Amino acid sequence: MNRPPFSLRSRKTRRTAGLPWIAIAALVVATGLTACQPTPTTTPTTNAIYRPALWISRAELAKLPTSGPAWTNLVAVAKGGWGTPSLSNNSASHDTSTLAGALVAVRTGNIYLAVKTRAAIMAVTKVTSYARVLELSRNITSYVIAADLVGLSSANQTTFRAFISRLRTKPLDGHSGGYDMVSTALRSPNNWGAMARAAVTAIDLYLGDRQQLVGVAAAHRAWLGETVPNQLRWSSTSWHGAGRPAGINRRGATLMGRNIDGVEPEDQRRTGEPTTAAPAEGSYPWEALQGALVTGVLLQRAGLVSINAGDHALVRAFSWLYRVNTNPAVADDTWQPWVLNRAAGTRFATAPSKSPGKNMGWSDWTHGPLAA
Repeated sequence: MNRPPFSLRSRKTRRTAGLPWIAIAALVVATGLTACQPTPTTTPTTNAIYRPALWISRAELAKLPTSGPAWTNLVAVAKGGWGTPSLSNNSASHDTSTLAGALVAVRTGNIYLAVKTRAAIMAVTKVTSYARVLELSRNITSYVIAADLVGLSSANQTTFRAFISRLRTKPLDGHSGGYDMVSTALRSPNNWGAMARAAVTAIDLYLGDRQQLVGVAAAHRAWLGETVPNQLRWSSTSWHGAGRPAGINRRGATLMGRNIDGVEPEDQRRTGEPTTAAPAEGSYPWEALQGALVTGVLLQRAGLVSINAGDHALVRAFSWLYRVNTNPAVADDTWQPWVLNRAAGTRFATAPSKSPGKNMGWSDWTHGPLAA
């Protein structure tokens, strides 16, 4: 159930960011996008899923403030230069910048940003350079969320849907025996799999593909420690302890007298195998959580898997990193506590999230305080 482009609320938006109305109109024609053209309702397929907005709805956005540091930072990115789309660069930011454009466009009704955002979304469908599953997974998710928010014309929605559907099974080097995004999502128990599950979940929900989503949701649940059929291929790292392997160690897990409840074994191992010394701090567990948290929120909003699945596994992972490992979210991970606090009712320390993460961002505004 994809949303049509939003309607403009004021004629004042005919001049925004210094761009004359005639230039906007030219861009509309050039990109084949219309700001107010509704998308015809289509008959759902047998795999269709009724769902709310994927990540955040227009109604939710309407309750958010249009002032303050988080908003100012978001608007600056939305109105700035985004560069070119990439699905092969781990450091690309065009995807999260496009999401910034969608958020501000929907919140303000700014036609320039709406057209700019839709053009950016359609530009990614013309990408021909690919690297590995990891880069693809990191970069595609925000485009899907942006499209869900800002809406596309009927013709462009058809193109975009076909494009992201193909991406799921595009042959690329994956992880844990994965050979495309779907197989990596099903098999990989580390950050590759977490990012792939976030991307495939977003795509499946956007497309309404229930059959595809079932297996990916099961892999997510298994990674959280639930007992469900899965294809995850665990390594032999000692961080799993004596229990059954999981992406996040189960409640009460210990190793050599130390608390490993909430450890992400397959990514914590990148800091070295456990010893009697305090465990080293690392960024890989936080990267895996970027994927897992997006997956968790998407599935909870779709009514499919609770954010607290796996005996509050995501909360326990955060708790171990913050309180045991003294390794709080920093840099491009600072968007995560905002989201978990809102989704799970936790109170982890937050900080201004001036730069987005690898697959999501801007949550100090989207998941921060509501407008007074």
